Amino acid sequence: MRASERDLLLLILAVSAGSADGWSYFGIGHAFVANITGNTVLLGVDVFGPGDDVLHPTIAIGCYAAGVILAALLTRNVEEGKSWPRAVSAMLLIESFLLIGAEVTWALFLRDSGPRIGLGAQGRKWLLGGVAFAVGMQSGAMVQLRIPGVVTSYITGTWTSLMSGLARHCGGKLPARTRSKHAFEERLLLQESLLAVYLLSAMLTGWVLENLPAAVGVISAASVFVVAVFGLARGGDPSASSLSWIV
Repeated sequence: MRASERDLLLLILAVSAGSADGWSYFGIGHAFVANITGNTVLLGVDVFGPGDDVLHPTIAIGCYAAGVILAALLTRNVEEGKSWPRAVSAMLLIESFLLIGAEVTWALFLRDSGPRIGLGAQGRKWLLGGVAFAVGMQSGAMVQLRIPGVVTSYITGTWTSLMSGLARHCGGKLPARTRSKHAFEERLLLQESLLAVYLLSAMLTGWVLENLPAAVGVISAASVFVVAVFGLARGGDPSASSLSWIV
């Protein structure tokens, strides 16, 4: 897989993460499924603060962590040096199926009186946990790509790496192990693009929630599915079995 193709897939995954966060916070249960830093703040504030909802951020954090752990275990045999291992694509394909199931559930139980009433309290908790678990799988799998400063669902880290990189670039000193100034600038551009795409996808999700609420989960599910299928077709060793990553 060419580097340009890989970067495009990363941007599409950022669409999924931004949309999933907007969907989960404003639609499902007032918690994030990708922005775990935000969930930690929500959890801490709600313990003694004016809020009384410690359960939803706790569910999101726990299910996200479980997804990361599962993906890390199933991709532990990935070889270094591959631009897009099949194991990563396989994890993303499973994630897309989970997100498709979450979207179908959301659409079936959505009512004119609002998704919170239509789904019910228990239903919203299961849905939130399922989406958080799916996004956690994405994060756990994408770590295997080992791209410094680039994680599609960890936007705080991307912001930090970008600002640090820009400061180094302006100061004329590149980080250690950087191949060239051109490669460093390409990484900064990718980070900037990821942040922009994440923001735009959140904006799109807000519009869809207002105008086509039943279809809001399609954004995340379709994005991950496209990346998974393309990755299986173009990534990894073409001669290897698509199930060999399990062994």
